[in-house]
Amino acid sequence: MLVQKTKLESGFSLGEQQEKLEQLCKYKDYTIYKVYKDAGISAKDMKHRPAFQQMLDDMRSGKINYIVAYKLDRVTRSVRDLEILISELEEHHCYLVCDRDDVNTSTANGRFFVRMLTVLSQLEIEIVSERTKFGLTGAIKSGHIPGTCPLGYTRDNTKKMIIDETTKDIIIRIFNMYIEGKSYQTIANILNEDKVLSPKKWNDSKVEKIINNKIYMGDFERFKRVAKDQGIEPVIYANVVEPIIPRAMFDEAQRQKEINQKAFCRDRVYIFMQKLICPKCSKIMTCKGTGGAKKKYMYYHCEEDGLYFREDLIEKDLMPFIMNLVEYDMTVKKYFFPVLADKKVKDTSKLDKEISSLKAQKNRIKDAYLKGIVEVEDFSEDYKAIENKLNLLEQKRIESIDFNKQSFSPQKLMADRDVAKERLVCSNRLTDILMEEWNAKTKEEKQEFISKFIENMTLERVGKEHFDIKNINLRSNFLEQIYKLMENGMFDVMVPTENNNGSVPATLLMDKKDLKEYLDRLNDYYEVSYYELYNLDNVPENGYKKKFITTDKTNENGEKLFKLVELVTDNKTFPIKKNNRIVGAIRIKEKEKSN
Repeated sequence: MLVQKTKLESGFSLGEQQEKLEQLCKYKDYTIYKVYKDAGISAKDMKHRPAFQQMLDDMRSGKINYIVAYKLDRVTRSVRDLEILISELEEHHCYLVCDRDDVNTSTANGRFFVRMLTVLSQLEIEIVSERTKFGLTGAIKSGHIPGTCPLGYTRDNTKKMIIDETTKDIIIRIFNMYIEGKSYQTIANILNEDKVLSPKKWNDSKVEKIINNKIYMGDFERFKRVAKDQGIEPVIYANVVEPIIPRAMFDEAQRQKEINQKAFCRDRVYIFMQKLICPKCSKIMTCKGTGGAKKKYMYYHCEEDGLYFREDLIEKDLMPFIMNLVEYDMTVKKYFFPVLADKKVKDTSKLDKEISSLKAQKNRIKDAYLKGIVEVEDFSEDYKAIENKLNLLEQKRIESIDFNKQSFSPQKLMADRDVAKERLVCSNRLTDILMEEWNAKTKEEKQEFISKFIENMTLERVGKEHFDIKNINLRSNFLEQIYKLMENGMFDVMVPTENNNGSVPATLLMDKKDLKEYLDRLNDYYEVSYYELYNLDNVPENGYKKKFITTDKTNENGEKLFKLVELVTDNKTFPIKKNNRIVGAIRIKEKEKSN
């Protein structure tokens, strides 16, 4: 006798089913051997039903020759399982009788009728399943993501997943550190040292889980764990939540992961690890260390071609290029960050809404404590956690409001940078300051710095101990910053002047409005003159540079050539069209001091 009822089914209880089946057995003069119950387990398969499996074992042992069930769907709802069951019944001379469906497998008609009922039952299961999946898909696409919210997200009143303003910056920081070349464990150590989300403890697996989670670029990956175990592709729903990081940044982190996976643990730190490509076979050069106790040398080695490049010699020959990167990094941190951060006027409505929700939650916890519903320990811990979140959100709101009152001009920022740099150049201190900045870094910091800007590079040996850059590929996020500076008329290239008398910066993609703001700001520091040299219609490619070479750095009026500007007359695009640019020269001299 088989009695079964799932949790979601309605109708007769297990006791009522058993009572009716006992009456049926008495009517048919069957002797009851055993009652098999699978309470709360679905009949969609036979494999995960212990009582059902015990019943089959008893049938195979010849202990039973009739299986009596209340309905066929209590036996199975799978066509495949039914075929297996009927074959076993026939093999062991056992028959199935279902009270409510008038089923009896002792006849051919009975077996046919059983198959038809099971097909209909399985169809019902599949239809319900499809409706459930369709409903869940619609919910996911509208931002109602199943499961626990990952760090950086929370839920609003409608249970929709939204960005958590109190923790999103942690996610951004983790991705930035990883792209810079830090390992999972290094990032975890830094977060623990800074007591981020204390008392929570960070480890490498938690950081790895964040780096691999597509939700942070707005996509939800469903069945990820199941897909991995079963070797199938997971289902990805794109752009279903507001992203915390740009898609390009997530992709950059995945590329960095591939680089880290190729590296292996070493007891030494290599500045250009995984960055040097063999000039002969184009494979990544491996790192090797040699030397005795007094002097140790770091090498980059290609086993296939037998090439060895010594690290200290590479660093020495690449110093001019490295100094440019150091200067860029210092400039961004001091002057250009507001532009590259893309800060705009912020809408504080989200912050206000979250602050209001936390305040209400804070009041509810307080009331619960006063009424004796929660203990003082639980009250203190929860209350403090909410207060910390409130303080953080209030600070963010103040920063947003203050920023709304601020305005900055990219050209004014650039003018301040150029004046500060000019003073360092005139005092011969610029190179020393850049060298000090580089030499103050540890080897780990140097490695991270190089990884931040360079994807890979190919060096060419010149003589025995010197190298030239044959080819270099910059990181995509660094290139994006350069393009953004270009769009704002803030990117310089160096142009040689007459008689090899040094070089002068030339700013690309500046328009007339940009130029006026730049000159107005520059005029606060110097006496400024602007000369429009010529329009570049119908001139040879790079012809303007030849003109600049014959331009003296200082003219008869004592004016120093400070900067060249390449103006655009319509859209700011790169590369610049020859018929879409005008070249001008900015000259300066110190203002006369008033008596």
